[in-house]
Amino acid sequence: MTIISREIEIQEKLSTIFDELIDQKEHIRHQLAQSRQVYKQVCDQHILSGFASESEWLEATQLHQEKFIEYDAHCYLLDILTDYRDIEGYFPEYIDMLANLEAIMLKFAQEERYEVSAIIKQWLNKLIKSL
Repeated sequence: MTIISREIEIQEKLSTIFDELIDQKEHIRHQLAQSRQVYKQVCDQHILSGFASESEWLEATQLHQEKFIEYDAHCYLLDILTDYRDIEGYFPEYIDMLANLEAIMLKFAQEERYEVSAIIKQWLNKLIKSL
């Protein structure tokens, strides 16, 4: 029976979470494209109705904006994690990476950008649990 070191086990878990983040980003990108189509249809309908469907237009605008923020936050997270990833796919400085993510999360919260802060917190918690 092969004994796997704790460090390798941590690295494998971090790599799995990294791959999960990539998959989630792509899923959100797909949702963003769909949201854009819905938004465009609602805009067209709003114009054709003589600007009488304002509530639907505002709702579509809000939903599309929220999806864009979510996608942008996931791209940002992926960029940060990629900076800490080495050529072999490991995260040798994962403690620094987690500290940096926490600082960034708090910075977004201080700027009252709670949506982005919440997304970062979700992924930070997953990364911390992998340790």
